Amino acid sequence: MKTVGVLFFLFLANFILVFGQVPSVDIAKKNVNVFNIKDYGAVGDGHVLNTESFNKTINACAEAGGGTVLVPAGRFLTGTVQLKSNITLYLDKDATIMATDDLSQFKGANVKEEDPDRPINITHRTITQWTRALILLEKVENVSITGAGTIDGMLIPKPSRAIHGIMATESKNISISEIRVTRAGDWSIVGLYVDGFKISNLTVADGYDGIHVRRGKNILIENCKLYSRDDAIAGGYWENTLITNCILNSSCNGIRIILPVTDLEIKDCDIIGPGVFGHYRGAPDNPWITKLLTGIIFQPGAWGIGKGKSDNIYIHDVKIKDAQTALTFVLNEGNTADRIRVENVIATGITNNACSVEAWPEGSIFENLKFKNVSVSYNITNPAFINVKNFDRPRTESRPLPYWGFYVKNAKNIEFENVTLDYAGTAENRPLMGFDGVGNVLLKNVKYKNVNGVQPFIYPAGTKVKFIKSAPLK
Repeated sequence: MKTVGVLFFLFLANFILVFGQVPSVDIAKKNVNVFNIKDYGAVGDGHVLNTESFNKTINACAEAGGGTVLVPAGRFLTGTVQLKSNITLYLDKDATIMATDDLSQFKGANVKEEDPDRPINITHRTITQWTRALILLEKVENVSITGAGTIDGMLIPKPSRAIHGIMATESKNISISEIRVTRAGDWSIVGLYVDGFKISNLTVADGYDGIHVRRGKNILIENCKLYSRDDAIAGGYWENTLITNCILNSSCNGIRIILPVTDLEIKDCDIIGPGVFGHYRGAPDNPWITKLLTGIIFQPGAWGIGKGKSDNIYIHDVKIKDAQTALTFVLNEGNTADRIRVENVIATGITNNACSVEAWPEGSIFENLKFKNVSVSYNITNPAFINVKNFDRPRTESRPLPYWGFYVKNAKNIEFENVTLDYAGTAENRPLMGFDGVGNVLLKNVKYKNVNGVQPFIYPAGTKVKFIKSAPLK
């Protein structure tokens, strides 16, 4: 509880720094096509409903060939604000777009039918209802949302979810920057079938998933601070994606990949638990859980069919703190993966489960993985975790394993170089690493805390394991 308090203090300090000292920008001096929502009847008193005024302003801007829709200082209550192509939505300092509690004021997108072989798995009966959002971008191009203001979904914590913060579907060249998104009734930022999706210098405070993209190309998430109840960043079917220089605080997972990805780089990120805002998954007498489950979990197909090959994933210069599990890689039906590199990763305060690389279905396999300059420090004290003997394939989350450091199943060519695995206390009685169905393992300069009387490495006869300068910590 003390850690949560410290994180909340840091979050508030960061919010004041980022949003309390941003100078107001006279946007009119930079763009002659400026349309102020007040000129179309908007009232920023937090009580008058402005749905019609917002969309009148946007229509006028679009009819003029595009430009800037200006939201000046004030608290503007509204339903869905539906943006059109070639428009910048600019929120001035002290401007807040607030979601009304009248759900009839919100619209969703008519998303195209799913590919049955490679679906994005939005399995809701009425897609237009599920995609309802405070800010909606449907089949648009060249749209920016920026400024120094706030988009407030007015979340009231409850088990049922309602309205997303910003929803972009079947759209190109979308930029979201500088603003704050808070209290989204469902996911804060959503991209479905997007190309050229750039999110920069964004702060998310409260809401469920921070940023969730399913089927996107040329994605950039940079310099963001995400404090979410659910996964901070999630999704899949990504092509050419960079996630860099972000702070991720979650009561679920830091980064969760649920569908195949290609050409993904994650770098210079801090993933921190426990979550500032709790996730509604606990017991009735304690419903809000703040534990960070896994720092980075790669699990295509875990949340519905997600066939395909993942290739060229590079995770480096990442810190993970106070999570149940540091890193989990799992393949499900119809999935393979090649060329995964994890370098310069430090994980501390890991309380439940070992790292793992696992392919369970027939035909699924990992190839060419390398873990280099990786350090994981465990603090596992629960006897139920330490004494586990049997285990099944994982489902949607990691689980305890009969190894305390690392487990690998069905992989070809895996290397561990300059890897340090340590644990607190003396209660541990499990082997360090287990290899099952693995060919060609290199353990180079692997340092580990020894468990007295326990063989550290377990693997069947025929597994080719090469040891180079690997030994217990002194």
